[in-house]
Amino acid sequence: MTSPQTRTIAATTGLAMAATGVVFGDIGTSPLYALKATLAVSGSGREAVLGVVSLIFWALMLVVTTKYLLFVMRADNHGEGGILALLALLPEKVRLATGGRRMALLLLILIGTALLFGDGALTPAISVLSATEGLGVVNEDLGHLAVPLTVVILAILFAVQSRGTHRIGRVFGPIMVLWFIVLAGLGIFHILGDPSVLMALSPTLGVAYLIANPGLGFAIGAVVILAVTGAEALYADMGHFGLRPIRLAWAALIAPSLVLCYLGQAAVVIKDPEAASDPFFSMAPNSSFALFMVILSTAATVIASQALITGVFSLSRQAVQLGLIPRLTIRHTSSSHEGQIYVPIANWLLGITSIALVIAFGSSEALASAYVLAIAGTMAITTVAFHRVARDVWGWSLLRAGLLTSAFLFLDIAFLLSTITKVFDGGWVPVLLASAALIVMLVWRSGQRILAGYVAGSSISWAAVTEVLSSGRIARTPGEGVVLASHPDQVPQALAASIRLLRAVPEELVILTVHTVPIPVVADADRLTVTQHSDGIRQVIASVGFTETPSVPDLIKDLPGPDAGERTYYLSDRAFLATSAGQMGRIGESIFAFLHRNAARPAQFFGIPDGQVVTLSTHMDL
Repeated sequence: MTSPQTRTIAATTGLAMAATGVVFGDIGTSPLYALKATLAVSGSGREAVLGVVSLIFWALMLVVTTKYLLFVMRADNHGEGGILALLALLPEKVRLATGGRRMALLLLILIGTALLFGDGALTPAISVLSATEGLGVVNEDLGHLAVPLTVVILAILFAVQSRGTHRIGRVFGPIMVLWFIVLAGLGIFHILGDPSVLMALSPTLGVAYLIANPGLGFAIGAVVILAVTGAEALYADMGHFGLRPIRLAWAALIAPSLVLCYLGQAAVVIKDPEAASDPFFSMAPNSSFALFMVILSTAATVIASQALITGVFSLSRQAVQLGLIPRLTIRHTSSSHEGQIYVPIANWLLGITSIALVIAFGSSEALASAYVLAIAGTMAITTVAFHRVARDVWGWSLLRAGLLTSAFLFLDIAFLLSTITKVFDGGWVPVLLASAALIVMLVWRSGQRILAGYVAGSSISWAAVTEVLSSGRIARTPGEGVVLASHPDQVPQALAASIRLLRAVPEELVILTVHTVPIPVVADADRLTVTQHSDGIRQVIASVGFTETPSVPDLIKDLPGPDAGERTYYLSDRAFLATSAGQMGRIGESIFAFLHRNAARPAQFFGIPDGQVVTLSTHMDL
């Protein structure tokens, strides 16, 4: 009979295997381009090679192992990780801030979120392109195929997203395990040829190199950070696998394989400085094995890209639930896996942008300049948010939290300042992408806040509703009506419009408020809060987590009343007048109106059948 401890170990090992195929794809494919980009700056002399590999090794140990795996990933929201999970952990006064230091913190978190959206377009571009560039090592005449082949692969990858990836997802783990074994094997093979490269594990070598070459410090820092790309993905994907399996996979397989691979690349370049043009594929002992490496690395980068795309879908859903962006069409691609979702607008924006970046930049080395700024910015903002969680949620003293996060910020700011030098060399791309996403979030949040104030000020009172229903002046039609409300204390606009315009309401009324709470998933027992009022009115508050997609019919399926198909749902909609008189001004209101028009319709977003919906529209000026 299997003991509970044995079953726990087996389960953790299984999750570690699965995490290898999802969580570590991004950081696991960085050997394709990280050292290549770094040597383009440092040169390929022995001291330079050992110095930069030492910096890469210690970046992995300090940023990934220490910062993320030991500390930041402890800041989970009921097991869920990522920058928006940090936001949900913070007090509500931060999430609803309109000014002061709290607003500054919120703005930083929104910028970090915006950078992650941009990262979702950059990662597939640089990862897949760096793999297909290996064709040039196999045969120089095939090098020109890298860009068109990458475009085809990315087009197929984004085109199949709507069908879901759960069927092929089970092979991701074994493929990535093979990938890391190959990295380690190639590294060991070349280290045996030059064991002196193990000197790079000493921190003094990297520091000595920077001291000896002060003019290269910023330039080196701006590309060494490529080795830790994907660290944020470890945190964001924690909810799928848990902290222990991720730590186990990192310590047992991922970190050793990456370190051995970088040391092996160093040995290859020291032996043949011309290999610096593509040190990863130069590790191949012959052209046949190089072709195998191209095929395997392409598969690995597609898997890494898939993980980022799925991450952006999840991030989009969280942002919608937290009220940061408009409602989006969200489709479930698996009946058995809640996390398997497809967000059409996010998919096509990522796909078009990613393919355009490949065509515009033409090489992974050129794309690296665009990539690094997004990585450095997100890591620094995560540290700031982690500091506030340590202080506000965990109750750490200012000294304790300050000492730890200051050490992290020292590294983050050093990387960030280094990458700022890349702004005019491609770094403007993530700035542009993040700015667009940030404008959407700020305008939407501001418009929703003004709209809530307008509705609160113009709404009739519940006392007035009770009085008019009791007076007999309003007809009560047979059946049950479910009226969606934005706030439980306010009369829904749809109900007010029914009374004012239709002079009729259903005999039985359910006033339903869908309330997003700052936890990932709400237990069924805690889902509904029901209050019975007079005149056939029931007030229901349905709580949903910030990672859940709300389906109103499912939320109230156990509520006493008629069958689901016999309920009528009353929704309100609004049209906005873009004038300079409103609080947002003509431009702000025009952007908000555009976002509102193109948001998923309430009935579609809440999963309500079209044949059961009555929508009442109003016009307003913000």
